[in-house]
This record gives sequence, C-alpha cells and structure tokens, in this order.
Amino acid sequence: CPLLPFPAMVSHAVRLPIFDAHLQTQRLPRGAASSTAARSLSLRSRAPGNQSALSNSSRVAAGTALGLLGASVARRRKRRFLRAATQDAFFAAAEIFDEDEVDVAIIGAGPGGTLMAYLLAEQHGKKVCLIDPMASKKWPNNYGVWQAEWDALAAKLSLDLRQCLQVEWEVTDTFFGGSWELPIENRLRLQRPYARVDRSKLKKLLRSSSKVKVIESEVEAEAVASNIFDSPAIRHSATGSIILLSNGSAVRTKLIVDSTGFESRLTRRLPAAGQPPAPAPGYQIAYGCEVVVDGPLHYAPEAMTLFDYRTDHLSFDKEWEERAKKEPTFMYVMPLGPVPGEADAQRVFFEETSLVARPAISFEECKQRCFARLNHLGISYRPETISDEEFCYIPMGGPLPEPGQRIIAFGAAAAMVHPSTGYQLCRMMAASKDVADAIADGLGKGLKPDAVAASAYQAIWSERNQAQRDFAIFGGEFLMELDVAGLRGWFQGFFNLPEDLWAGFLAGWPSLPGNKNHESWLARLTFGLQLVTKIPPPVALKLIAAIGRFSLTYGVSLIRSVTPLFGTPPSYAWTPPVPKEEIGDVAAKTEALAMMKAGKQEKHAAKDAKEKVPEGKQLA
Repeated sequence: CPLLPFPAMVSHAVRLPIFDAHLQTQRLPRGAASSTAARSLSLRSRAPGNQSALSNSSRVAAGTALGLLGASVARRRKRRFLRAATQDAFFAAAEIFDEDEVDVAIIGAGPGGTLMAYLLAEQHGKKVCLIDPMASKKWPNNYGVWQAEWDALAAKLSLDLRQCLQVEWEVTDTFFGGSWELPIENRLRLQRPYARVDRSKLKKLLRSSSKVKVIESEVEAEAVASNIFDSPAIRHSATGSIILLSNGSAVRTKLIVDSTGFESRLTRRLPAAGQPPAPAPGYQIAYGCEVVVDGPLHYAPEAMTLFDYRTDHLSFDKEWEERAKKEPTFMYVMPLGPVPGEADAQRVFFEETSLVARPAISFEECKQRCFARLNHLGISYRPETISDEEFCYIPMGGPLPEPGQRIIAFGAAAAMVHPSTGYQLCRMMAASKDVADAIADGLGKGLKPDAVAASAYQAIWSERNQAQRDFAIFGGEFLMELDVAGLRGWFQGFFNLPEDLWAGFLAGWPSLPGNKNHESWLARLTFGLQLVTKIPPPVALKLIAAIGRFSLTYGVSLIRSVTPLFGTPPSYAWTPPVPKEEIGDVAAKTEALAMMKAGKQEKHAAKDAKEKVPEGKQLA
C-alpha cells in the first residue's frame, strides 16, 4: 500500500500534524457532549444554594460533563486544524503518487470491510488497504446465524466458515404464549439448527491475507453533497481519489469502499430523483450479557431460544407490565455449555431485545426487564460472573444510498440491514462476492471509477433486490405498530408457515436458502396471502389498514413490490456522459453551421468579385 509520511514528502510545502489515532475519548453523536454539559450546568444553576454547596456527586457529574465538552471541542479543533493543514498538502499529494497506488481503499474494518478486503486481495489479486483507527480492536457484537445460511455462504465464498462457529444447536425454540388462547408456557420448536459465530476466529480468518495493508488511522470528512466533502481529506479526480489521513499520511486509490456503518458520514442516503420518500429508520435495541447459571436454566439447554415474548415476569408491577405490553421486548437465550470443573453450572448468554421501535427503547429498560425475567423464571445466576456485556444498537430501514456517488457503500452503510428483523451479517456476506466481482471486473476492464462504483451499487441494489427490500420495509413499519399480543399472534402464524417461506423472508438476500420464495412480486404476494391465513383475524385487519396508511404516506413502493404495476425501482446502472458532439439537436445545429458557413463563403465571393472589377468600370 502506498502509504507515505507526508511531513517527509512535502515538508517544503506544509507541515502536517500527527494525531494520536487511539485517543480513548467517548464517541457521542455530534453535539451530544456539549448538550450533556449544558444540561448538567443548567441543572446546577437552578439548584438551591450557591455553587460551594455542590455535593461530591454533583461535582463529579459536572466534571464529567465538562470533560465530555472538552473532548468534543478538542475533536472539532482537530478537524479544523487538519482541514487547514491539508489544503496545500492535497495538491502536493496529487503530484507524488503517480506510479504507486492501491486499487481499492476500504474505510471501516468491521466484518463487511474486512471481508471485502480479503476477497479483493485473495480472490482477485487487487492491491487493497483497510483503514480504521480501531482495526486491531475486538469486534463488539455477538452474531447468531442459521446454520443453513452459514453453510451456503461457505460454499459461495470458498471459505472454511465452519471453523468460525463457537456453539451449535440442532433446534430453535420460541415462546409466544399468553395471547390468542395460547397458554403462557406454550413453546413452538423450530427444527432448524442455529449457531453462534466466534467473532475472534472469523476476524482472524478474514484478516489472514498478507496482501491487505491495514492502516490504523481516521478519515476526517463528511459528505455535504454528492461527491463533495467538508474537508480535503477525500478528493476525487477522473482516474481515482486521494485520501488524507489524520496521522498525516495519504493514500491514492482508484476506488473507495465505505464500510463505516449505518450512520456513515461518507455516504449520502437519499431517495433517487422522482422516487417517494422512505420511512425514517427504526431501531433495534438490546442489552445482553454472558453469565454463569447454577441449577436449572428453565430454557432447554439443547436449543437456542430465538424469541420469548412472555410478559408474566412483570406481573408484580402492573404499570411496568402494561408498558411492556405496549413497548414489547423479547428474551434471546444462547446456552454456551457447562463450566469446566463445576457440576450443575453452565455459561449462558441472555439478551433482552426490542425488535424495532421509533423512537428506540432505552438500554436501561431492556437491562431491567432482562434481570426481572431471570428472577421470575427462577434462574440462579452469579452477578459477579457477568461478562461480555453488549449494548446492541441497530438502525433498520431508511433510504438507500443516493445514486451517482463515487464512494461505494457496503454493509450497513449501504442500508443492507434487514428492515424487519435486524439480520445483517449473512446478507452482507452473501452480497460480498457479487460486489467484489463487479469491482474487480470493472477495474480489469479499465472502466472509469464512476462506472465501477455504479456497477457495484447495481450488484447490491438491483431493481429486484430493491423491490424485495420495499416489501420488508413495510414489514418493519407494521411490526412497530403491534403491541405484545399482536406480535405473539404475528410470529406464531409466521413460524407455522412452511420453513422455506419463513426462512427465506428472514434471509432476504439472493443465494441464501429460501430466498427464491421472495424474489418476484408474485412470490411475495403468495407469501403475504398465506401469512394472512395463519395470523389472528384482528391482526390481519390491522395489517390491511396498515397497507392503506403506508401507501398513502409513502407512495407506490409496497404495491409495486407485490404487483406488476408501477414499473420497477430505479436502476443504479451507470449512464456515461453524453459526448459533446451529441448534445442537443445535432441535425439543427449542423444545418445552422452549414448555413453560416455558406453565408460567409457567399460574402467572401462577393467581396472578391468586387475587388477584381477595374477602377474605371467601377466609376462608370
């Protein structure tokens, strides 16, 4: 990777600062730190007494707020300093990296970016660099997968993914009792194996390529318009791009892949011109932890529990229970096996999850419901063994990337999270080969960067894939409308469909098992009609009403996804610029030019004839 230190290269032109890429400051949304400090100071000013009467806890809170404010100000100063310092450095860099460059620079070293780097380097022989200030850190989230999907991915990607499974279960349990005359203890067992991914092993496998250069640094830029950024950290040219990094170095690349997540600042997400607006994102929130359990688990140790939507664990507090019915959460349970050397003790991962909501349910609410459920079920856990705490935040839905962008969004940055379920890992991995193939093919043919980027986007969001997503977008919106009774009835009916139908909907991506049952408008319509016959009639009536409201608010996208009406979603295919000589009415312009030329020739001929007449004859 052509990563060269700027100060050594262009010291005569500009001196770039070298920043610590590993500052462990808390990353809050823009403005959050300053607003936190403002609230803290405002509360303090309204408190009785003078400032000297502050308690120790108030002083700590104020100090924390001021510290966050200081960190926020420091980050803003860093961005301004980098922008100013790199104005001249960008132009110097443009003349330095003429001979040595990477084919693809991938920003974001999570599973999506790391897999894309591996495929491009190992299977296509491309020069790749992977940029992320946290590249060496552990991936934070736990991943659960259907084993059938994982095996399909292993075959498609030609990777030994089986070695990356930590625990496997032959069956999957669900609990939807407590409504629609189903007893509270009713269990629906799915005869479909599930597994937990060992994320450390997966990362080790995908980072095994020696051909990928890893750069632990930041890219300080934000898209303010299509292909225009608020700093010179990213600049495009006709043949590629230059990235200036926060550590004072630079990379020239033919293409950039953005794998920085759903809330990326490098990719704009807006509906295509003339398309109806998309619903705002919903949010899946979960609190999870791994803990040692002594004695009975309540849940079957041989099964993974995917859903437990019961609410009787909150019956001791009627107000809390009513809130849980209106804003449902479910328990997700992964028995991880016995504790070595301890009889009747096992490790278990529990997670209380809000499937999708707008606004999001709080993490504290999920945490309290989690431990209230464990206590109600008589599960004896050791508080001191709590580990691997997870605060899962998954935005779902929202608009797709704006067409025409040079940077290729991938994974959550490309809105690939399933809008109804929050599943993303297997969908992203299923798309990765197609996207890598499109990038490698375009580069191999010498296509312009914009053309290659368009072909990559087309590989992700073909018209067919967009239509399938539109159907799932409505599903997510409808699920947000249901209370706990509605969700119990919905999922009890959903999982009583044939496995190929429900499994295909959960997968929701080409090449994953069962997806063929959802790839055409007729297949989706057939699926919907079969589902309506399985769910309780009151839920079915709510569904019909929701279809009408959704279509009135968001246009024809849902109807287009289940009928042949209203055409197809817009294409991401590249449209090359029109040659200058073909712009406008060529015939009219050609005629005008010919007439003007003929007129000039006539004038010249008349002038020449006049000049040839003898002077005496002219006087006569």
